[in-house]
Amino acid sequence: MAGLSWKDLSQIPMYDAPNQGSYELRMAISNLYPGVSPEEVLVTTGTGEALYIAFQLLVKPGDTLALVWPAFQALYEIPKMLGANILPIPYTNAFSAFTWKGIEADLYLINHPHNPSGRTFDTSEWDSLLTVLRSKKKTVVFDEHYRFLPKGGGMGKTGVDPKQNFYGTGSFTKCFGVTGLRVGWLIADKPFIKRARSFKDYLTHTVNPISERIALGLLKEKETFLPNIQTRVQNNIDHFTSVWRDLPKVESFSPPEGGLVGWLQIQNGITSEDYADKLFDRTGVFVLPGSNFEMEGFLRIGFGAKEDVFLEGLKRWKSCTDLI
Repeated sequence: MAGLSWKDLSQIPMYDAPNQGSYELRMAISNLYPGVSPEEVLVTTGTGEALYIAFQLLVKPGDTLALVWPAFQALYEIPKMLGANILPIPYTNAFSAFTWKGIEADLYLINHPHNPSGRTFDTSEWDSLLTVLRSKKKTVVFDEHYRFLPKGGGMGKTGVDPKQNFYGTGSFTKCFGVTGLRVGWLIADKPFIKRARSFKDYLTHTVNPISERIALGLLKEKETFLPNIQTRVQNNIDHFTSVWRDLPKVESFSPPEGGLVGWLQIQNGITSEDYADKLFDRTGVFVLPGSNFEMEGFLRIGFGAKEDVFLEGLKRWKSCTDLI
């Protein structure tokens, strides 16, 4: 996928590497964002490290963080650890710019496409949201981990603009199916990146240079394989959308508008962990219980598997009529 051979990798020296990330990789990442320079990029060990560093530098005890709810744990657990108050904005109305007009916080976090629901802003709402957030003159972090998988192909929207204190975290590892590579990034203005780079010295210090070289190759070659991944994910979403009503004890489902995951509501009186555990034990099908996102009554569905594997999983799930 990265267009590399063992010979290419064998020539990489294994002494210390630049802790901000190689210039070539930072250039490739900056090209994903309008108006961003390589000096405004910090390469990190996955998006997790990028978020950890950003929160350490942005959050003070007593600050209020507003974010779409439910949320990936790192987006709120780290700020809580640092003494922040969490202001959850329910995903059912968080994708209207009007909702954010009345939200006052010290820091805003926009996870887009949203994990776990797969919801996104449409273009007019997105433009209005950016206008609203600019008017607040606060720092905004755009966590855009699934940006490579918008519905319809291409690249998804970005709100990142360091000149406005609109920072960003991202990665391609889940979207490209290479999570073990553990490469992510933080986008911010140069003074903030300088502070973040110093903080990174106390964490991983550098990203493995072999991982960086593979990451560079993947970004350079993405047009050769990403459209096929996007098609596969959309096909899986379409398959699931056509049959979800045939699954045992389910209530509702809205197809994701971006990313790799969706949010399936199950019937009242059933705990999501019990459902997920029984489903795995009986069929080998793995879903995440909504309780993992502190929201009961839902299952998070992943759509990244190969189509034949995904179809087999749906077949087993449908046939397990006595699951609960």
